[in-house]
Amino acid sequence: MAKLCVLDWFGLALAGTRGPLSALLRNSALSDGARPTASVVGHGRVFSPRQAALINGAAGHALDYDDVNLAMRVHPTTVILPGLLALAEAHRLPGRAVLEAFVAGYEAIGLIGTALSASHYARGFHATGTIGVFGAAAACAHLLGLDEAQTAIAYGLAGSQAAGLKAQFGTMAKSLHAGRAAEAGLTSALWARDGMTARSDILEHPRGFAATQTDGAPAGQVRWTGYELDRNLFKFHAACFGTHGTLEAIGILRRQGVRPEQVRAIRLKVDAGADAMCNIAAPRTGLEAKFSLRFNAALALHGVDTADSEVYADAIVLRPDLQATRALTTVELAPPGWPEDVTEVAITTLDGRTHLQRHDVSLPLDDLARRHDRLHAKFFALAAPIIGHDQAKALAASIGCLEHGADPFELLNLAAPPAPLTRHGDD
Repeated sequence: MAKLCVLDWFGLALAGTRGPLSALLRNSALSDGARPTASVVGHGRVFSPRQAALINGAAGHALDYDDVNLAMRVHPTTVILPGLLALAEAHRLPGRAVLEAFVAGYEAIGLIGTALSASHYARGFHATGTIGVFGAAAACAHLLGLDEAQTAIAYGLAGSQAAGLKAQFGTMAKSLHAGRAAEAGLTSALWARDGMTARSDILEHPRGFAATQTDGAPAGQVRWTGYELDRNLFKFHAACFGTHGTLEAIGILRRQGVRPEQVRAIRLKVDAGADAMCNIAAPRTGLEAKFSLRFNAALALHGVDTADSEVYADAIVLRPDLQATRALTTVELAPPGWPEDVTEVAITTLDGRTHLQRHDVSLPLDDLARRHDRLHAKFFALAAPIIGHDQAKALAASIGCLEHGADPFELLNLAAPPAPLTRHGDD
């Protein structure tokens, strides 16, 4: 599972480098100056570990197509992996150590997020940027070999840098949250290693993270009960995960024969939390369209391939047929007690019939072979246009043997344009 997360992230980060936010952050880092010890995916220049974690973290979330865990409400890989790659490259650490640290960071977010994220997210915080920073710090602390006391300090430093608001959904700032979490987690671990002090009880302190930003920590000790990583969900639509229930349910109805020209009205019944996440009623840009239940309903009914990240361009929102279907769509916010991850779609056709379909996005794809094949197809669709099919194939193969001695620097070299990177200090 960890290697599938790495594979998925590399494809997304490569595609994300073509966006304006990635270019903006690279240019900003270059103007600041850089100590060339860490690589930015998809780019030939090398930066400091801190700069690389920021840029790569933001790139991995730029398409809003990266993996998610609903229990913690976090996009985990893009906040955990960038700091690990930067440290592994700078300190020449092996791939197996990266995978082990990744799992440690993932489980840390799982414990913290499952305990705290429900009320935290409901208040308007973007948990990828806020809860995610603790997982990034835990992963980097593990890779650096910090002891228990130092790791607790890293948590304390991370908690004071946790940031991200759901008001930014539909803008580049949402992806920036992920990059900042990756950067802050890395920096917190390095500062803790070097002796900076902070509270070691930042999560449970009376004026700490849980008390000030959630409804409070749960009663009793939080205990690990099994791998949260096993519940990781990969995205196969390039839009906000909150829209995926709509996309899947309408996709089924379309395959059953329902067509746009037959439709009188579409009703989407969703958990009330979707209102603050993905209910932009009339999107004006492709990025806003990713967070619009109504517009994604239109895309699905018209058979648009939402697995293609290029679909969500600004021009898509101008299509008259999609606008017309969006206008026929209403969103019903379900009352308390409605299953949080279930979407119900009711399509009324001109002949008076109503076609009903539900989808639960919390259920992972249980056919492991099909999941493997879909993720590899997604990876090649994203990576090959940037680095070429042969290089993408070599990158996938290296990720596949990461625990057997593959060098993280080699991954980053393969994830760069054809001209190879030069490791700092090489002739």
